[in-house]
Amino acid sequence: MNVAVEEKGLVRILTIEDSGEDIKNYVEDAIKEISKNVSIKGFRKGHVPKSIVKARYKDAIKGEVVRKFIEEKLENILEEKNLKPVSPDLGFGDINLEGDDKITFKITFEVAPEFELKDYEGLEIPMIKYEVTDEDVEKTIQRLLDQNATYETEDKEVEEGDLIKIKYSITDEEGNNETDELEVVVGANQLRKEIEDEVKGKKAGDKIHLENVPLYDEKGEEIGKATVDIEILEVKKKNLPEFNDEFVKQLGLGENVEEAKKKIKEDLEKQVKEAKEAELYQKIIDEIAKQYDFEVPTSLVKAELEFLIDNYLKQLQSLGIKPNQDMITAVAQGLEATAVKNVRVMFVLNKIAEKEGIEVTEEEIDKEIEKIAESYNAPFTQVKSYLEENGQIANIRYEVLKKKVLDLIKEKANIVEMTKEEYEEKYGKLEEQTEETQEEAKETTEASKEENQKSEEK
Repeated sequence: MNVAVEEKGLVRILTIEDSGEDIKNYVEDAIKEISKNVSIKGFRKGHVPKSIVKARYKDAIKGEVVRKFIEEKLENILEEKNLKPVSPDLGFGDINLEGDDKITFKITFEVAPEFELKDYEGLEIPMIKYEVTDEDVEKTIQRLLDQNATYETEDKEVEEGDLIKIKYSITDEEGNNETDELEVVVGANQLRKEIEDEVKGKKAGDKIHLENVPLYDEKGEEIGKATVDIEILEVKKKNLPEFNDEFVKQLGLGENVEEAKKKIKEDLEKQVKEAKEAELYQKIIDEIAKQYDFEVPTSLVKAELEFLIDNYLKQLQSLGIKPNQDMITAVAQGLEATAVKNVRVMFVLNKIAEKEGIEVTEEEIDKEIEKIAESYNAPFTQVKSYLEENGQIANIRYEVLKKKVLDLIKEKANIVEMTKEEYEEKYGKLEEQTEETQEEAKETTEASKEENQKSEEK
């Protein structure tokens, strides 16, 4: 057997040539298997002459021989060549079968990038101090009152907080028309501002006519103008309940107002703690990501991007939004940089784990599966079997490993807490940082694309 290895960036191309009894047996087995299932006029099923099967099903025979070869011999070849594909997805082609006992073909896959670990101890992580205040408690109470408000039809002018029923008709520049009825709460960002401004002050029976209203696509880019006609069918005034002992009992917040306020504050403090921990982990990941720019396997980026898109679309669907193809394309473009960063960080965290001797036990994996089973109210064994069948155990293992490595880095980090004002004075406005982060992510994606293009050109 001859095996030649060609390198193109992270891509490895194996050109394999082999001959002998094994190949002959693979060919014979392939012909027998194909013969069982083919029907050719003039022959009974399973009794088609071998010569005819070979002549008519060349490609199928070659594919089956390669499949059998990969199944039985590839593992040893990879071990001998010290190669480890990062993904089970292998590409193969250029198959040439000479006679019945010699085959040549190529296998393509990607390997992990090689890089040197940078210092991950003593990372300075700035965090904004935040403590739950009485004002936060009052805001939560107001939200609870809003959520439990009732609405009563009144002959009144529309104002903020009212629930209104409207009939609308939208006609674009090409004459396409959409007409429907809906209920919206004024001031809840359910109507566009220019429309909401026109609605305020009107009463049931009033009509509104707007021209040259901009239309936007999923990317926020203007795609045309429309004429909008609105008729106000009904106006309902919001009536807030009173925050008293009876109200808090109904919501299960306690026996009286004081107990409810205490519970609300405790819940808010728990939420703040969890949010700060999630923010700290993300900042550690961001700091690590800044230190590296090595090329990452496109196959893993693709898989990660599909995972991110799937999660995002599920969120949209849970909100009752049915995304179209343009929206999915826009989402994919927006998440591509995140996918590249996530894959790069994965390699770094795995390398840190290897250096620090951090491992994940089966007990830890089972513990995570138990949490998943509880969240779906399903039996543990059923959930575990499903995850195993769908190849999801490796993802759970990585998530556990990731948290253990991040906990290690957190323990060795220099976490600096400061007020929002101190933070913005030192690092700039939070809004500006968000824009910079998005721009850096875009540059990271472009750099990764250039590296992949260079590899392909080589």
